[in-house]
Amino acid sequence: MNFKGLGPYKWKYKINRPLTDEEIKNHLDVNTSASREIDNDLSVIRLNSTYLELVDRWYADKGHAVIYGALGASPMIYGIVAGLQVTIEKIDHLEIALFGIVASAICFAILVTFLWFIKLEAFRLTHYPIRLNRKTRMVYAFKPNGSVIRASWDNLFICKDSHYVPLMGRRFYDIRAHILDKDGLTIRETFTLGYPYFGDEERLPPLWEYIRCYMEDNNGVKKNYETTKLCMPVGERREGLYFGIVRGFGIAAFSPFIAQPLMSPIWAVITWGRLIAMYTSRVPRWPEEIEAECQIDENDPYCKDWRDNDKFTFIEGPWPVIWFVIGSAIAITAIYLTVTSMANAM
Repeated sequence: MNFKGLGPYKWKYKINRPLTDEEIKNHLDVNTSASREIDNDLSVIRLNSTYLELVDRWYADKGHAVIYGALGASPMIYGIVAGLQVTIEKIDHLEIALFGIVASAICFAILVTFLWFIKLEAFRLTHYPIRLNRKTRMVYAFKPNGSVIRASWDNLFICKDSHYVPLMGRRFYDIRAHILDKDGLTIRETFTLGYPYFGDEERLPPLWEYIRCYMEDNNGVKKNYETTKLCMPVGERREGLYFGIVRGFGIAAFSPFIAQPLMSPIWAVITWGRLIAMYTSRVPRWPEEIEAECQIDENDPYCKDWRDNDKFTFIEGPWPVIWFVIGSAIAITAIYLTVTSMANAM
């Protein structure tokens, strides 16, 4: 998973700096069509004639940080307990006892790091929505700290940007929006306006065209309404268990009879991480003044949200659930055997 913009330090978006030559080169003009096709890329929460609401760049892969953190934290807990046990048992042997204390301290420090990694997704917000108001031409976006960015659509500097992740050996692309200072060059705030699935560069133009079309095309609302087939079931609620499983196994949807069964233990574990992240976090609520600015017309013919989704077919819904259960059972068995072996070794 690409955590760019979510955590601090090198992951945090850099602000209070001038635009780079690369950002200027990759500027996305709101008046110029970027693609013949438009595709929301499973990023829409709700759509109507007043506003378009999108999920954040971290929503699709939610759960990975929880699992990576848990996998790293587990052996550290074992190391702390083992170190303390050595210290207690060898208290009369100063050198061995000190070794146990140092080992426990090191494991504890690493444990804190992995717990912080879990905290990237858990005990925060379920998602960080972005809302584009077509009528007032305002854009609102939740930041990871829970505050809300407000900006005029017409004043945003929008560009294609990317972030290289060494561990995965590839670049992840997104549609970046910068709020500039009066000089038109200094970046004061940054957020991701759109994120193609898995950060694929080739999927960015249709997604950008979907967003651009909504805000700029006279028939944009109608086009987007007809194009949007599935809305993410979040907004005023948490993502449910059923959809969480479907979304978690969605990365292997291209191969339901091979990839999903073979990878079911791995995707089941990651899906559990997604559920933990969702159900330990609170649902974001837009401030009252923003809701007041985004009133929907009573008879709006272009309203669409998760309630309008078609039912999943057997392969789309129940099939992943079956493999989630099987994969969970395999994973739990493997974890139990591992923990039992570690306990017997102590």
